[in-house]
Amino acid sequence: MTDELPETTPESTQSRLGGLTSKLPEISGRTKAIIGVSIVVLLVAGYLILQRFLPQWWGREIAADVGGSFTRGSLYGLGYGLLGSAVTLILLYFAYVTIGRYRNIVSWTLLVLALASTVPNLLTLSVVIGNGSGAESGRLALDYDGMGFRGATLIGLIIGIVIGLAVDFYLLGKRRAKAKAEAAA
Repeated sequence: MTDELPETTPESTQSRLGGLTSKLPEISGRTKAIIGVSIVVLLVAGYLILQRFLPQWWGREIAADVGGSFTRGSLYGLGYGLLGSAVTLILLYFAYVTIGRYRNIVSWTLLVLALASTVPNLLTLSVVIGNGSGAESGRLALDYDGMGFRGATLIGLIIGIVIGLAVDFYLLGKRRAKAKAEAAA
């Protein structure tokens, strides 16, 4: 009795799969154009809706949470700015380190978490620099009931970037030192 496996060729594999590897039907140029135009229209409509809605909603939510208190607005702003930037940079470092391992599932998950952690800062940015009516409404809400939030968010963002980069460089240095020690051994 021999332990040799039968030789496999692409033709024999396709016949064993029963045609599961056959090509998908071709899509005509007209259908591709219709799909492309539909996607562009949906993206533009979504952008216009979100441009109006998100800054206004964010400004009102923060104003409601702060409740007109300068101290609370400053603390919320520092927290959102600091965590939004430091956590994002640290997660991006770990996503970079895990690229190529675990079939990139961990890396993609960390990238999505990094993007999610920066959303509050992006929403605040849309209120501050936006020029639509939603951004104006959000700015007014922050002016009256969210005092200190915008400036403290900027300060927290800068501090968070410094902390995030310091942690990233520290972890990178430890990683390099470990690799150097393993190479020397």
